[in-house]
Amino acid sequence: MGAVTLASTVPRGLDGDEGSGAWRLLLVHAPDVGAVGRSTPLVGPLILGREPAADESRLEIADPEVSRSHAALERSDEGWLVRDLESRNGTFLDGARITEAPIAHGSVLRVGDHLFVAQYLSAFDLELMLMPPEKRSSLIGRGAAMLRVWWAIAMYGPSALPVLVGGETGVGKELVATELHRASGREGELVPVNCAALPANLVESELFGHAKGAFTGASAKSEGLFGCAAAGTLFLDEIGEMPLELQAKLLRALATGEVRGVGETISRRVDVRVVTATNVDLQRAVEEGTFRADLYSRLMAATIVVAPLRERREDVLPLAAHFLEKAGASPSVTADTAEALLTHDWPFNVRELEQVLGAAALRSKGEPLERALLPEAVRRRVDARRPSARPAAAKAPLALRINREQTPTADELREVLEHFGGSVADAARFFGKDRKQLYRWAERLGVDLDAFR
Repeated sequence: MGAVTLASTVPRGLDGDEGSGAWRLLLVHAPDVGAVGRSTPLVGPLILGREPAADESRLEIADPEVSRSHAALERSDEGWLVRDLESRNGTFLDGARITEAPIAHGSVLRVGDHLFVAQYLSAFDLELMLMPPEKRSSLIGRGAAMLRVWWAIAMYGPSALPVLVGGETGVGKELVATELHRASGREGELVPVNCAALPANLVESELFGHAKGAFTGASAKSEGLFGCAAAGTLFLDEIGEMPLELQAKLLRALATGEVRGVGETISRRVDVRVVTATNVDLQRAVEEGTFRADLYSRLMAATIVVAPLRERREDVLPLAAHFLEKAGASPSVTADTAEALLTHDWPFNVRELEQVLGAAALRSKGEPLERALLPEAVRRRVDARRPSARPAAAKAPLALRINREQTPTADELREVLEHFGGSVADAARFFGKDRKQLYRWAERLGVDLDAFR
């Protein structure tokens, strides 16, 4: 069995031929939550707008912030392009307002309050989309990268093979190990251990156990972590940090199914499935002499390399909703917040996303999460375009005449809308509210929003 690599930066099929797969737009955020998750295949020119779709050349977007013909997607010699059709509120790609720009796999396209992720699916990815529900894991995600993880877990889980889980720090390697253990059906426990955190002088006894009196402080016999994981799974995280002399003993345990504790003279059988993980390039470590080639060759037979979050943007918002609910907050986010989350590169991956949203949830007070509650580093790409898009929301004369802390009168709301050229988004930012609140005010006060556009 070979490696299952889940990096998704290069839009190619498994055979390297782009023609073997297909492009699509995946809707990842919309005012109508029920519409999220719908995909639109890109097979020919496509116009996005509010005008009802008469055929497959148009995609109807029921959003008051979207123009009747808002943007067009077209195929060129270099690939797919998106072109703004002189829309009222602009078309945005990866956080920047564009007139025309090329689309890449993973690009984030925004029209109005609707956000899409462009995806290239290889022939293999298309086949995986037919995977029956019972073979899908509980890991959160809706993109091709997570489909490949599910497939690998379903394939490797029931076997006794050691599995190497690779990926950057924070991508969720231990969660993959947990799913592998669940799929194995083994009766024992999953025992996780961070090899980098074990004291250098105690690594061997921690893993393989020791005899009573084997060293100072060994007042009783220990079965070690291999013993704790009997009939279960031992998850060795940061395997690249294991000392070379211990690597040889781990190799023997994998090859023979036997371990020998410190101070013991007889080896004992262990029924343990081993899953390892690393965020370093073990092939390079072998070349540099810091990792044994024979151990690497045994571990890499079944490999899952989990893609970083920046290469699977379609998973960002489902994960965000999960973490907000986990923190006891509303799982809803505004369109501006969703765009900021989607366009941030997340250098520390899912772990960073969880920490950011945990902190933001404390300040959200049960309301849909506003962009202003995110750290400046996360919202920087979206914030950067604001000064050039429309007049700033804090013009002194307007701020002096209107109390932004109170519900506006009809005349005040009209004044703000006129000031911002009819932009509901900028008017909402002026009041520090969500666009939906502006629509509610307008309806209650009898203000015709279309009159200002």
